[in-house]
Amino acid sequence: MLFMIYYDYVVNPKRMATRRNVFFSSFIGLPYFTKEILRESAKKFEISEVVLNSYIYRALKDGQIIGLKRNYYVTRLFYEEYKTNMSYIFLLANILLRPSYVSMETALQYYGLFAEPIYDIASVTQKLPRKFKNRTGKYFYRKINKKLFTGFRNVEGDFNFVIALPYKAIFDYLYYETRCFTKNVHPDLLEELRVDASQLSADEKKKLKDLIAQFTSIKIYL
Repeated sequence: MLFMIYYDYVVNPKRMATRRNVFFSSFIGLPYFTKEILRESAKKFEISEVVLNSYIYRALKDGQIIGLKRNYYVTRLFYEEYKTNMSYIFLLANILLRPSYVSMETALQYYGLFAEPIYDIASVTQKLPRKFKNRTGKYFYRKINKKLFTGFRNVEGDFNFVIALPYKAIFDYLYYETRCFTKNVHPDLLEELRVDASQLSADEKKKLKDLIAQFTSIKIYL
């Protein structure tokens, strides 16, 4: 087996590339896949772990696949086709750290409630804060108390994803910008942060006020 790997790499690299292309071709239509899925496929083709690792290494180096995080990948062809589809980027944000939902300034921009341009993808999680940077973008996650891990919905479309409801996206943003409502809390806070809450329904405004009231007695203009 070691001789065959050496032969493919050194003597006949084109043969190795052809085999690798055939192997990864079955994953072109997937929004992402894991190493465990690759292992299951490798077993069907009687590909050893050593050879599989060499396939992954070469595919990453050649740009055939993109590493999302450890043991998570997507083919370059799939990403190039859907990289401008925000529902796909939000799906990636959901799967890079579970459980989580897209929120704060990213969700505010999605709903048209935020005036500033956003480039990184912001999410909320019950786990420790994390950051991921890969070819698809930059993703960061803020930890929130379990009892506040609410107020999100599933959006179905080209790619399904989980995102905060408008009122909860505002709350999450304020929660972190004010360090749990202990710093710089004042009535004009939303205007200062350029957040437009005027589009919220009466019910959403009440939910937002009730959440804020759990942390501060200061009334924030909505």
